[in-house]
Amino acid sequence: MVDDSNKPLRRYVWRCGTPSPMNAASRIRVYVYSVIAIALAGLLLLGDRGLLVSSVRKFPLFRAPERPVFQNEAGANPSGPAATNEPTEGEQKEDDFDAALRGLSSEDSLSGGATVQREQVAAPTPTRAVDDDLVDDEPKALREQSDDSRQIFAGIGTAAPDWVDGSGVLGGVVSRSGGIGGGSLLNTPAVTPTNLRPWADGQARGYTMLYAMQPEARAVVETNVTALLASRVREPYIGVLIDGTFGRDFSYLKQVIARLSADERALTLVLYLSNGPHMRKGRDFSSDALFARLDPLEFRARIRREALLQSQFEAVAVQARDIFAYSAALNPANSNVAVVMLEDNLEVASYRAMRDLAAKHLSGLVTFVRNPCVGCYEGNDDALLGSAREEHQLSRFQLLREGDGFSLDGVGFRYPNTGGGSGISSEQLGSLMSSAVNRGLRYVGLWRHAWQGVDEAAAGFSQTTTRNYVPSTNDQVEYEIEALRMGLVEESVGEQ
Repeated sequence: MVDDSNKPLRRYVWRCGTPSPMNAASRIRVYVYSVIAIALAGLLLLGDRGLLVSSVRKFPLFRAPERPVFQNEAGANPSGPAATNEPTEGEQKEDDFDAALRGLSSEDSLSGGATVQREQVAAPTPTRAVDDDLVDDEPKALREQSDDSRQIFAGIGTAAPDWVDGSGVLGGVVSRSGGIGGGSLLNTPAVTPTNLRPWADGQARGYTMLYAMQPEARAVVETNVTALLASRVREPYIGVLIDGTFGRDFSYLKQVIARLSADERALTLVLYLSNGPHMRKGRDFSSDALFARLDPLEFRARIRREALLQSQFEAVAVQARDIFAYSAALNPANSNVAVVMLEDNLEVASYRAMRDLAAKHLSGLVTFVRNPCVGCYEGNDDALLGSAREEHQLSRFQLLREGDGFSLDGVGFRYPNTGGGSGISSEQLGSLMSSAVNRGLRYVGLWRHAWQGVDEAAAGFSQTTTRNYVPSTNDQVEYEIEALRMGLVEESVGEQ
């Protein structure tokens, strides 16, 4: 049966094209329903605390990133214990950069826990210009001494932690490395309070601590750093080998750099990217050193043409860039020096090849210095190609000129009143330091066989993990402090 009850309405729509008008009650109901719908939509979708928005924000994809919290920000107590902010399960662990924030100078306790403000810094300006007559065939990028376009990192807080000896005497230093001695209090020598010494200026002085990242040498490194801080040399210097011969604890190395960059110091950081002596002798024992099992003559040819060897060396240069950039960001007065090979086995073509490979990653951030070892292996030369020079042999000291460097690596020195033994005497060391200032050398580094665990009576090298690394005694540290200051100009009280 067909329902014809709406027949008149259908006829009306057919004729007029529109339905009959709604009555007043219908219009009111539609209006009320519309208002309610709009209100519900606003409640769900609009506002910072809408129900739908709050629910969506529970999903990690839509969650806003949290602002990182740094030590010693405004409102924190810079003289109190350092905040640990230990990550909870699932959070990202503290990276090497954050860990290095904890590498504090022992001398901070003497300055009342002064804090270095985090701010952007400019690229450091190296002090040595390259002679134009030496670089006619050198790529322009290698001659540039600065690069303002390089990435800048934030500075760090260096307030004194609660474990620093409040007496003002440099005592033990906490090692936070994961290696041997990590997290323990090392018994570094107690030396004369540094606030009794005026600053000494005029040349970078310090230690050629090739072993800086070797866990077994940690006591020696801490003793070296303590003496260098106590010496109050305005421009400390360290030279570190980073190819793996003495480990790869870059987190600890950053701590050392941070401590030596604090309190108005200007650190000269020298990194050696490969190890020439181990290349000459590394086939006689197991070594983690890069290229240790390659014959030097073979290496010279292969580094110029073989992609695999080149990429391995470039990987070290990339790691060096991270360390150099970190040092430059800590202090705009810090300066960086790259040496492609410690006591190298190179001739002009292979040196150019290695420097060009390193410059792809380091140009504008470092000054290149060559450390030749003439006579150490067949065909070694000392062509500089515009680089500065670093020598380790006393017989070649006279070749050095302004802007060059010298290290007692392999030579050593004797303490006063110790009789015979290897190394130059204390009188000779005094003359060498004075001559280094007169020649305008950029840096001078102290070194001793005992610090590097070298057995002078043994032929060749021993495993770096089994050596006996012997730190200096209190009396020896006092002499080292005196030696580090020899020939430098002491700043008057008004200048400090």
